[in-house]
This record gives sequence, C-alpha cells and structure tokens, in this order.
Amino acid sequence: MSTGMKTLLICIALFFGLQFGVTQDAQAVAAFARQTGMNCNSCHIGTYNIVPNFTRTGRLFAMRGYQVPYIRERLHAEGDTGNNNEQSKYGGDYLALNWTDFFSARLISEVVRGGEDASGRSLDERSSPINRMSLFFSGAITDWLGVWTEIGYLGNNSLHSVTPNRQNEQTGVNFFAYDEYRINASWDFGKNSFYGFSMGNEHPNVGAQFQYPLPLPDLWSNGQGGVGKSMNMANLSAFMFYDDRLYLQIAGVTGADNTNWSDGSNYYLNVSYDWFRKTRNDLWLIGEYYAGNDFPSIMTRIKDSFLCTGVCPPGVTDENLSISNTPGDVIVNAPVERVRHFDSLRLSLEHSAADRGPHTWYAATTFLTMTQDFESGAKVEDTQVGAYLRYFYARTYGVEVFVRDHLKYEYTTPAGLKRDTYTKPNYGITFLWYPAMNFDFWLSFSPRVQNIVFDDQRGLYNDKASSYVLGMEYNF
Repeated sequence: MSTGMKTLLICIALFFGLQFGVTQDAQAVAAFARQTGMNCNSCHIGTYNIVPNFTRTGRLFAMRGYQVPYIRERLHAEGDTGNNNEQSKYGGDYLALNWTDFFSARLISEVVRGGEDASGRSLDERSSPINRMSLFFSGAITDWLGVWTEIGYLGNNSLHSVTPNRQNEQTGVNFFAYDEYRINASWDFGKNSFYGFSMGNEHPNVGAQFQYPLPLPDLWSNGQGGVGKSMNMANLSAFMFYDDRLYLQIAGVTGADNTNWSDGSNYYLNVSYDWFRKTRNDLWLIGEYYAGNDFPSIMTRIKDSFLCTGVCPPGVTDENLSISNTPGDVIVNAPVERVRHFDSLRLSLEHSAADRGPHTWYAATTFLTMTQDFESGAKVEDTQVGAYLRYFYARTYGVEVFVRDHLKYEYTTPAGLKRDTYTKPNYGITFLWYPAMNFDFWLSFSPRVQNIVFDDQRGLYNDKASSYVLGMEYNF
C-alpha cells in the first residue's frame, strides 16, 4: 500500500473518529447572526471551506446589502431620540458601525493535503494550520446602505524559494492580501419589491450570490474569492427585485483582471426568477449573460510576475510570485491568442430545502457556454454542464458531490481548421461534519485531476492525478 493511501485511510479514520467523539452543543456567533438575531442556519446550508449555499432568507439578505433584517441598536448623538422616531434620521449625527457587531473572522485549517500529479507521482503531504484567515467588517450602515469588506491572510500561497540551493522549494512565507469590497444601496418600492445600486471589486454576480456553488462550471470569476493572490476588477451595478419573485441586474465591468475602463470593458445581465418563494423549499431559475472585449484567452495562462519582467533568468523561479489571470481550462500546446470580443451565457437551476424534518439540501445544475473571437481571426468555443448536491442530516452530517464536463471545447484556427479537445468528466466528493453551526470538518477527495489536450495530440493526455484534503473551518 502506498504512503499516500495509508495517509488517506488515517485521515478517514480520524475524520469519523472525531464525528462520534465530540459533543454538539455550541452556537454560531458570526457577525450577521449578531446583527440580525438569527442563527447561521437561517441563511446558509453549510459554509464549508468558504463556500456558502443559501436559503431564500440568506440570498435576499445579500441582495439588500445586509440591511434587512437588522435588530441591533445604532449609536446616535446625545439628545437625539434615535430609533424611537418613526422616521430614522441619517445626517452625520450618529455612529452607524459598532465594531463588536460588524467584525467577524474565518479561519480555515488543512490537517493534511496530498495526492498524485499528472504522471502518477506522489505529491508532498503537507499540513497548513492557517491555510486561510479572513477578517470581515460588514453589515448595514443605514437603513438603505450596507457594506462588505474582507482582508485575507492567504497561507495556502506559500512562496517558493528562488535561491539556487533551494530552487522552487516552499519557504513558509505567505501573502497577506486585501481581498473583497462591496458597497450596496437599496430602497423599497411597492410591496415585497426593492431596487438599488452597488459598486465592488469582484464579478457583479456576487451581489446576489449567484457565483455559487463553486464546483459548477464557471469561466468568469477570476478576480476575488479568497483562495489566491488578491486581484481587483471593478463593477458598477443596478438591480431590482420585483413582486417577491423577479430579480433583474445590469452591470458594467472594467475587465476580467484590471480596474481600467480605458483599455476595454465588459457588461453583465441577469434575469432570475424565484419560483417557490419559500425558505424551506426554494427554487431559482437563473439566466446570466456576460460579454465584452477585455478578457484573457481561456485556452492559455497569462502570467503577471512580481519578480521577472520577462522570462526569468536561469536559477530563478517566480511560480508563487506571479498571478495567472485566466479562469479557463488550459489546453496543452494551445496557441497564445488575444481576445477581440467574447460572449458567454449561463443558465442555472438551484433548489434549496431547509430542515424538511431532519433533511436539508442544496441542489443545482448549470449550463455554461462561452465563445471568444481572437484578433488573429481564430476563435474558441467552450460549452460545459455540471450538477451538484450538498446534503445534511440533522444539519450535522453532510456529503457534497459534483460532476461537470465539457460538451464542446473547440478551437478554430485563423485558416478555419477546427481542432477539438479531449477530456473526461470531473467529479469529486466531500464528507462534512458540523459539531456547531460555525465550526466544521471536511474530508474532500477528487479522484481525477486531468489536463486537456487537442484531440489530434491525445497522446499528451493524462488523468492519473488525484487529490485529497482533510480540513476544518471556524467562523466567529
């Protein structure tokens, strides 16, 4: 039996041993729970590894910019009657943000990570006690304005040495990076309707939290997210939720990896419908369109280095001193192309069922297609589908599974030659255990980590890689 397999079996034994050896009487105390008076399960169906899934209550809370419901007292100037007024007063005479209610944090630890690379060679087995640490200062400022801010310590981005005697070895030196920001203003109109505007440094679909679940196909969100080095974009959004059912959003975006409007821009449209409108049994039909002229090729990595102005000199590696700014699935030996224009459409169906007896789940399926036209006259088309399920028994024992695949990933050369790609479906499974709403363990296994090759170079394909992670997360 290989060393990696032995370690995995030990992790599994530890995971299940912990499940039956720890009591379950703790309570969640995250910032939004303090502000709203609700527990974490009111808005989330698990928060494992920074990836929350939402109940209807949680999604609407995010859409409103974390303003409604809000129960905590705001501090007003002396002599002001404050919250006893029927009409709230906002004019610079009160303190909107109480740090004890608005400050929160998330700590993610990896007990062990391992697996094999594409050739089947065992990877180093590593532990990362502080894999990621996020500090949040978020919530309602007034009854119409809310803010989300996050600063992240990215311990999962350990820098590599560039000295000759330690070439490309991990050093334990990490990034402390500014990560996410979003400010949101919204107002009610009519019954169960509101409209608003927002500005942020992420893809605009985060405003309604439509970027989740993360394991499903996504070619857009390569700005923020808390798992890589910080990289900003800028978006300005207008949105509306009408008659408790229909969500509409339009946004302008500076680009996929920059904050410059002058060298191109993108735009985003969203039309979504809440079919059931019930927190305990909710169904969203989501249609999103994203297009523009400032986006990297999805076929190749485009690297921005902090160390080397061009190709690194002999003996110097900038692997962990650079950012690869494309979210696509890289094709081996793909030509480097510059995007002239792109169009992308994503259709999703997301269903959440909260506390139906002891059963709670979040299920989703997604269809995504993107076409990029290149300045050379070539183009690429990528169409993907995916399905996902996160299930909990008694909000304590859970499992998450996903599968996704490319239906079509085809490059057309400037001469009109079509080159199809070869790949297989990706899938994975994660076991979850929540001894408290704000604390969880997970054991994740991805049996297939593969490269993507052109069909006429199928001999370069390799799917021998796999990975596993045993970790834990604490929100407070």
